[in-house]
Amino acid sequence: MIHGVRAELPAVRNLVDWVRAKGHTVTPRITWERGDAERFAMDGGRGGVDTVVAIGGDGTVNEVLNGLAGSDVPLGIIPLGTANDFARQTGIPLDADSAMDVILHRAPTRIDTAELNGRRFLNVSTAGIGAEATAETPADAKEALGALAYAITGVRKLAELQPITARFEAPGFDFESRFLVLAVGNGRATGGGTLLTPKASFVDGLLDVCVVEARARRGFARLTLKLRKGEHLGAPGVRYLQVPSLRVHADRPITVNVDGEPNEISTLAYRVHAKSLRVHLGTTPG
Repeated sequence: MIHGVRAELPAVRNLVDWVRAKGHTVTPRITWERGDAERFAMDGGRGGVDTVVAIGGDGTVNEVLNGLAGSDVPLGIIPLGTANDFARQTGIPLDADSAMDVILHRAPTRIDTAELNGRRFLNVSTAGIGAEATAETPADAKEALGALAYAITGVRKLAELQPITARFEAPGFDFESRFLVLAVGNGRATGGGTLLTPKASFVDGLLDVCVVEARARRGFARLTLKLRKGEHLGAPGVRYLQVPSLRVHADRPITVNVDGEPNEISTLAYRVHAKSLRVHLGTTPG
Protein backbone atom coordinates (compact mmCIF):
# COMPACT_ATOMS: atom_id res chain seq x y z
CA MET A 1 0.00 0.00 0.00
CA ILE A 2 1.45 3.34 -1.07
CA HIS A 3 0.07 6.58 0.38
CA GLY A 4 -1.08 8.67 -2.58
CA VAL A 5 1.07 11.65 -1.60
CA ARG A 6 4.18 9.45 -1.65
CA ALA A 7 3.40 7.48 -4.81
CA GLU A 8 5.17 9.93 -7.14
CA LEU A 9 8.39 10.08 -5.13
CA PRO A 10 11.38 8.88 -7.19
CA ALA A 11 12.54 6.81 -4.20
CA VAL A 12 9.26 4.86 -4.22
CA ARG A 13 9.34 4.23 -7.96
CA ASN A 14 12.98 3.14 -7.79
CA LEU A 15 12.18 0.86 -4.86
CA VAL A 16 9.47 -1.00 -6.78
CA ASP A 17 11.76 -1.45 -9.79
CA TRP A 18 14.64 -2.62 -7.56
CA VAL A 19 12.55 -5.29 -5.78
CA ARG A 20 11.12 -6.54 -9.06
CA ALA A 21 14.65 -6.80 -10.48
CA LYS A 22 15.45 -9.18 -7.61
CA GLY A 23 12.75 -11.55 -8.87
CA HIS A 24 9.91 -10.63 -6.52
CA THR A 25 6.36 -9.95 -7.63
CA VAL A 26 5.24 -6.47 -6.55
CA THR A 27 1.65 -5.27 -6.94
CA PRO A 28 1.42 -1.57 -5.98
CA ARG A 29 -1.85 -0.29 -4.56
CA ILE A 30 -2.17 3.52 -4.30
CA THR A 31 -4.37 4.93 -1.53
CA TRP A 32 -6.29 8.19 -2.02
CA GLU A 33 -9.04 8.05 0.58
CA ARG A 34 -9.37 6.85 4.16
CA GLY A 35 -10.13 3.15 4.15
CA ASP A 36 -8.28 2.36 0.90
CA ALA A 37 -5.24 0.86 2.63
CA GLU A 38 -7.39 -1.23 4.96
CA ARG A 39 -9.41 -2.64 2.08
CA PHE A 40 -6.33 -3.35 -0.06
CA ALA A 41 -4.56 -5.04 2.86
CA MET A 42 -7.59 -7.23 3.54
CA ASP A 43 -7.68 -8.27 -0.11
CA GLY A 44 -3.96 -9.06 -0.02
CA GLY A 45 -4.28 -11.12 3.15
CA ARG A 46 -7.11 -13.15 1.67
CA GLY A 47 -5.26 -13.49 -1.62
CA GLY A 48 -2.31 -15.31 -0.08
CA VAL A 49 0.44 -12.73 -0.58
CA ASP A 50 3.74 -13.27 1.25
CA THR A 51 3.82 -9.80 2.83
CA VAL A 52 1.70 -6.65 2.77
CA VAL A 53 3.94 -3.56 2.77
CA ALA A 54 2.76 -0.17 4.05
CA ILE A 55 4.57 2.76 2.42
CA GLY A 56 3.67 5.95 4.26
CA GLY A 57 3.29 7.22 7.81
CA ASP A 58 1.76 5.90 11.02
CA GLY A 59 -1.78 6.48 9.67
CA THR A 60 -1.14 4.27 6.63
CA VAL A 61 0.40 1.60 8.83
CA ASN A 62 -2.66 1.74 11.09
CA GLU A 63 -5.03 1.14 8.18
CA VAL A 64 -2.99 -1.78 6.87
CA LEU A 65 -2.88 -3.25 10.39
CA ASN A 66 -6.68 -3.19 10.55
CA GLY A 67 -6.91 -4.80 7.14
CA LEU A 68 -4.66 -7.62 8.33
CA ALA A 69 -6.48 -8.17 11.65
CA GLY A 70 -7.21 -11.87 11.99
CA SER A 71 -4.74 -12.75 9.24
CA ASP A 72 -1.30 -14.32 9.67
CA VAL A 73 0.17 -12.44 6.68
CA PRO A 74 3.20 -10.39 7.81
CA LEU A 75 3.33 -6.61 7.71
CA GLY A 76 6.29 -4.75 6.22
CA ILE A 77 6.82 -1.02 6.74
CA ILE A 78 8.57 1.60 4.60
CA PRO A 79 8.29 4.66 6.91
CA LEU A 80 7.73 7.83 4.87
CA GLY A 81 5.52 9.79 7.27
CA THR A 82 6.03 12.78 9.56
CA ALA A 83 6.76 11.13 12.91
CA ASN A 84 7.27 7.42 12.08
CA ASP A 85 7.13 6.64 15.80
CA PHE A 86 6.66 2.88 15.45
CA ALA A 87 9.52 2.53 12.97
CA ARG A 88 11.89 4.51 15.17
CA GLN A 89 11.16 2.28 18.17
CA THR A 90 11.66 -0.98 16.30
CA GLY A 91 14.80 -0.25 14.30
CA ILE A 92 13.10 0.07 10.92
CA PRO A 93 15.35 2.40 8.88
CA LEU A 94 13.87 5.67 7.65
CA ASP A 95 15.67 5.17 4.33
CA ALA A 96 13.33 3.36 1.92
CA ASP A 97 15.93 0.98 0.46
CA SER A 98 17.25 0.00 3.89
CA ALA A 99 13.71 -0.52 5.19
CA MET A 100 13.04 -2.85 2.26
CA ASP A 101 16.20 -4.79 3.11
CA VAL A 102 14.63 -5.47 6.53
CA ILE A 103 11.51 -6.85 4.84
CA LEU A 104 13.49 -9.02 2.43
CA HIS A 105 16.11 -10.37 4.83
CA ARG A 106 14.65 -10.43 8.38
CA ALA A 107 12.03 -12.97 9.39
CA PRO A 108 8.82 -11.48 10.82
CA THR A 109 8.42 -11.22 14.60
CA ARG A 110 5.19 -11.67 16.55
CA ILE A 111 4.16 -8.63 18.57
CA ASP A 112 1.11 -7.40 20.47
CA THR A 113 -1.48 -5.08 18.98
CA ALA A 114 -3.91 -2.87 20.88
CA GLU A 115 -7.54 -2.06 20.23
CA LEU A 116 -9.73 0.97 20.84
CA ASN A 117 -13.48 0.49 20.34
CA GLY A 118 -12.96 -2.34 17.89
CA ARG A 119 -10.11 -0.81 15.84
CA ARG A 120 -6.53 -2.01 16.16
CA PHE A 121 -3.51 0.20 16.72
CA LEU A 122 0.21 -0.46 17.04
CA ASN A 123 1.69 2.35 19.02
CA VAL A 124 0.04 4.87 21.38
CA SER A 125 -3.45 6.31 21.72
CA THR A 126 -3.70 9.73 23.39
CA ALA A 127 -6.46 12.00 24.63
CA GLY A 128 -6.32 15.53 26.00
CA ILE A 129 -3.79 18.17 25.00
CA GLY A 130 -1.54 15.86 22.97
CA ALA A 131 -4.41 14.49 20.90
CA GLU A 132 -5.85 17.95 20.32
CA ALA A 133 -2.45 19.22 19.18
CA THR A 134 -2.19 16.38 16.65
CA ALA A 135 -5.72 17.00 15.37
CA GLU A 136 -5.14 20.75 14.97
CA THR A 137 -1.72 20.58 13.30
CA PRO A 138 -2.24 21.48 9.61
CA ALA A 139 -1.12 18.92 7.06
CA ASP A 140 1.07 21.45 5.24
CA ALA A 141 2.84 22.32 8.51
CA LYS A 142 3.54 18.64 9.19
CA GLU A 143 4.92 18.28 5.67
CA ALA A 144 7.20 21.32 6.03
CA LEU A 145 8.27 21.07 9.68
CA GLY A 146 7.90 17.39 10.55
CA ALA A 147 7.62 16.61 14.27
CA LEU A 148 8.34 20.27 15.13
CA ALA A 149 4.87 21.14 13.84
CA TYR A 150 3.28 19.10 16.65
CA ALA A 151 5.39 20.90 19.25
CA ILE A 152 4.36 24.33 17.96
CA THR A 153 0.68 23.44 18.11
CA GLY A 154 1.16 21.91 21.55
CA VAL A 155 2.64 25.14 22.94
CA ARG A 156 -0.41 27.02 21.68
CA LYS A 157 -2.71 24.50 23.39
CA LEU A 158 -1.09 25.30 26.75
CA ALA A 159 -2.87 28.65 26.71
CA GLU A 160 -6.28 26.96 26.80
CA LEU A 161 -5.95 24.13 29.30
CA GLN A 162 -9.33 22.44 29.74
CA PRO A 163 -9.32 19.41 32.04
CA ILE A 164 -11.50 16.43 31.16
CA THR A 165 -13.44 14.56 33.83
CA ALA A 166 -13.51 10.80 33.33
CA ARG A 167 -13.88 7.49 35.13
CA PHE A 168 -11.18 4.87 34.58
CA GLU A 169 -11.91 1.15 34.98
CA ALA A 170 -9.27 -1.58 34.64
CA PRO A 171 -8.54 -4.90 36.37
CA GLY A 172 -7.58 -3.86 39.90
CA PHE A 173 -8.24 -0.15 39.31
CA ASP A 174 -11.33 2.07 39.45
CA PHE A 175 -10.96 5.81 39.87
CA GLU A 176 -12.28 9.16 38.67
CA SER A 177 -9.99 12.00 37.63
CA ARG A 178 -9.86 15.42 36.01
CA PHE A 179 -7.04 14.93 33.54
CA LEU A 180 -5.07 16.89 30.95
CA VAL A 181 -3.30 14.01 29.20
CA LEU A 182 -4.19 10.34 28.74
CA ALA A 183 -1.90 7.92 26.94
CA VAL A 184 -2.57 4.23 26.35
CA GLY A 185 0.53 2.62 24.93
CA ASN A 186 1.35 -0.62 23.20
CA GLY A 187 4.58 1.22 22.34
CA ARG A 188 6.58 3.85 24.19
CA ALA A 189 6.71 6.99 22.03
CA THR A 190 4.26 9.18 20.15
CA GLY A 191 4.13 12.60 18.52
CA GLY A 192 7.67 12.48 17.17
CA GLY A 193 9.35 10.79 20.11
CA THR A 194 7.49 11.89 23.25
CA LEU A 195 7.85 9.06 25.80
CA LEU A 196 4.42 9.15 27.43
CA THR A 197 4.44 5.41 28.17
CA PRO A 198 8.18 4.75 28.66
CA LYS A 199 7.82 1.27 30.19
CA ALA A 200 5.69 -0.14 27.38
CA SER A 201 6.68 -3.29 25.52
CA PHE A 202 5.36 -4.70 22.25
CA VAL A 203 5.56 -8.26 23.61
CA ASP A 204 4.39 -8.20 27.25
CA GLY A 205 0.63 -8.64 26.67
CA LEU A 206 -0.16 -5.42 28.57
CA LEU A 207 -1.20 -1.84 27.87
CA ASP A 208 0.69 0.96 29.61
CA VAL A 209 -1.65 3.73 30.79
CA CYS A 210 -0.49 7.21 31.80
CA VAL A 211 -2.94 9.75 33.24
CA VAL A 212 -1.70 13.29 33.92
CA GLU A 213 -4.19 14.90 36.30
CA ALA A 214 -5.30 18.54 36.11
CA ARG A 215 -2.94 21.22 37.41
CA ALA A 216 -2.17 24.90 36.92
CA ARG A 217 -0.73 25.99 33.57
CA ARG A 218 2.69 26.77 35.01
CA GLY A 219 2.95 23.39 36.72
CA PHE A 220 1.94 21.59 33.57
CA ALA A 221 4.47 23.54 31.49
CA ARG A 222 7.22 22.39 33.86
CA LEU A 223 6.03 18.79 33.53
CA THR A 224 6.01 18.79 29.72
CA LEU A 225 9.79 18.44 29.46
CA LYS A 226 9.66 15.40 31.72
CA LEU A 227 6.84 13.97 29.60
CA ARG A 228 8.95 14.42 26.49
CA LYS A 229 11.87 12.51 28.01
CA GLY A 230 9.82 9.86 29.82
CA GLU A 231 10.91 11.14 33.24
CA HIS A 232 7.41 11.85 34.59
CA LEU A 233 6.77 8.54 36.38
CA GLY A 234 6.33 9.15 40.09
CA ALA A 235 5.64 12.87 39.66
CA PRO A 236 2.69 14.24 41.68
CA GLY A 237 -0.59 13.79 39.86
CA VAL A 238 0.78 11.26 37.36
CA ARG A 239 -0.83 7.81 37.44
CA TYR A 240 0.80 4.92 35.57
CA LEU A 241 -0.81 1.51 35.12
CA GLN A 242 0.05 -1.67 33.24
CA VAL A 243 -3.16 -3.57 32.47
CA PRO A 244 -4.64 -5.87 29.79
CA SER A 245 -7.71 -3.67 29.29
CA LEU A 246 -9.13 -0.26 30.19
CA ARG A 247 -12.47 1.53 29.94
CA VAL A 248 -12.71 5.32 30.08
CA HIS A 249 -16.02 7.14 30.49
CA ALA A 250 -15.56 10.87 29.80
CA ASP A 251 -18.12 13.52 30.71
CA ARG A 252 -18.12 14.82 27.12
CA PRO A 253 -16.82 13.78 23.69
CA ILE A 254 -13.06 14.21 23.61
CA THR A 255 -10.41 14.18 20.90
CA VAL A 256 -8.68 10.79 20.87
CA ASN A 257 -5.63 10.13 18.70
CA VAL A 258 -4.80 6.62 17.50
CA ASP A 259 -1.53 6.18 15.57
CA GLY A 260 -1.78 9.75 14.32
CA GLU A 261 -5.49 9.71 13.41
CA PRO A 262 -7.92 11.80 15.57
CA ASN A 263 -11.54 10.95 16.48
CA GLU A 264 -14.20 12.37 18.81
CA ILE A 265 -15.27 9.78 21.43
CA SER A 266 -16.73 9.84 24.96
CA THR A 267 -16.48 6.14 25.90
CA LEU A 268 -13.16 4.43 25.25
CA ALA A 269 -12.72 0.65 25.48
CA TYR A 270 -9.10 -0.50 25.16
CA ARG A 271 -7.69 -4.01 25.16
CA VAL A 272 -4.54 -5.81 24.08
CA HIS A 273 -4.24 -8.67 21.57
CA ALA A 274 -1.12 -10.56 22.61
CA LYS A 275 1.24 -11.73 19.83
CA SER A 276 -1.44 -11.09 17.21
CA LEU A 277 0.69 -9.57 14.43
CA ARG A 278 3.69 -10.76 12.42
CA VAL A 279 5.81 -7.79 11.35
CA HIS A 280 9.28 -7.32 9.87
CA LEU A 281 11.32 -5.36 12.43
CA GLY A 282 14.83 -4.00 12.41
CA THR A 283 15.43 -4.93 16.07
CA THR A 284 14.02 -7.46 18.51
CA PRO A 285 11.22 -5.72 20.45
CA GLY A 286 11.60 -5.26 24.18
